[in-house]
Amino acid sequence: MTGDAIRRRVGGAGSAILFGLLADATSLLPPKWRYAYVHPITRKLLRRELSVVRAPARAASEPPLSPAQPADIVCAIVTDKLDVGGIGSVVDILATGLGEFGVLPVIVCQGDGPRAQRLRERGVRVISVLDGTTDISAVVDAGADVVQVHSAPPLLEQAAIDSGLPLVAVLHNTEIHYSRQQWRRFITLYSHAAAAIAVSRVVSDFHRRHLPPSSVDRFAVVPNGAPDRPRIGDSRRREARGWLGDVVGQDLTDAVVFVCLARYDAQKNIAGCVSSFLRAVEATELPIHLVIAGDPSDWVELRRADGIRRRNQHGDRVHLLGQSDAQSLFDAGDGFVLDSFFEGWPVAATEALEAGLPLVLSDVGGAKELVNRDPARSILVPNATGAADAVTDARVGWARLRSGHQSNAPQFAAAIVCVAEQIARDRETGRIALRPPNSPGVREMVRAHAELLRRVARSDKQGPDWQ
Repeated sequence: MTGDAIRRRVGGAGSAILFGLLADATSLLPPKWRYAYVHPITRKLLRRELSVVRAPARAASEPPLSPAQPADIVCAIVTDKLDVGGIGSVVDILATGLGEFGVLPVIVCQGDGPRAQRLRERGVRVISVLDGTTDISAVVDAGADVVQVHSAPPLLEQAAIDSGLPLVAVLHNTEIHYSRQQWRRFITLYSHAAAAIAVSRVVSDFHRRHLPPSSVDRFAVVPNGAPDRPRIGDSRRREARGWLGDVVGQDLTDAVVFVCLARYDAQKNIAGCVSSFLRAVEATELPIHLVIAGDPSDWVELRRADGIRRRNQHGDRVHLLGQSDAQSLFDAGDGFVLDSFFEGWPVAATEALEAGLPLVLSDVGGAKELVNRDPARSILVPNATGAADAVTDARVGWARLRSGHQSNAPQFAAAIVCVAEQIARDRETGRIALRPPNSPGVREMVRAHAELLRRVARSDKQGPDWQ
């Protein structure tokens, strides 16, 4: 072992211990303190430039929307910032797809950004409001017949309730960080809603447990979809793989590349994913690599994962990137992995499946359904915290304490090796990976939202009569 390698591994071990202690200490704090104080402070202290895979230059912008039929109802989609997380992607899909089913969407969101501007360019009306300045006028100005609430900030959520419009609540996650006050807010929202859409059975079951026993059941489960992605040719795959290799500084031509698109955050269990993947590297002779790309919302999680990576002799097989172009990574990758502690329905995993990649997923909301769409190639592994619908903040904190040897690490590593070996066999035989047949896509998801919105908008009654 060279002197540089020794220094890298010793430095990595020190970083893993130091940032592990910081992560464990942070887990003891109330969630509000972590997100409001600790994360902004550590971002200022630990921030550094990360390599990214950028989108290739595109010849033309997206065309304006042209609804297939005249809209007979207007829906105000009330939400938070559009450029953060999978919820923004879901809102984007609804904003550009509801018109086909006669529903005119108007977005009411907090702040502005690239996605809001892009939607405006395509002809979608977007009303941006500032945090702390929202009143009922923001929703009323949309001229809506029905309002749909997607994890909106408190003031926008209250504005949606105060508007008096028929309301549909969309539930995107298992909200383990909710305080008692936030659960009271949810109960209030639910009591004013004609219907509630949960993105998965896990999310539906999780929220039901926090409702009063006498509550009317207004839940419908509508899984998230992802846009159909055309099968790319070998030349495009080689090109994308070359770009990725240039970014990470390695020749990945013959490698089996797994990608993970996720925020660096406690929820996504990035440190545990890196540690478990390195077990897989040690268990196979195949040249497997892991590329993680996302926004560092928690820099301690990123630095801990980097320490775990560097202390291992195979640390050069793991690459930690910043927010990158998803399509380029899917084009360059062979498989997709996600070892989250909790999810509502993982949008990135859905997109990866549509791109033809096999999945290795921990058991979270939507994971079982996604794996069952491609059971011959994809694998579901146990959740490191236990049952997916029983996850709690305390269980996540305990699992984070054991990032280097989590309870699902052997199964996760074995699944990586199994999928990698199948990919290698397919390469030898020239088999082409195809998108799973009959996989429910975006159109089916948007149709379900549109049908429910129309029934709610046309009903004067609250409760289950919308069904």
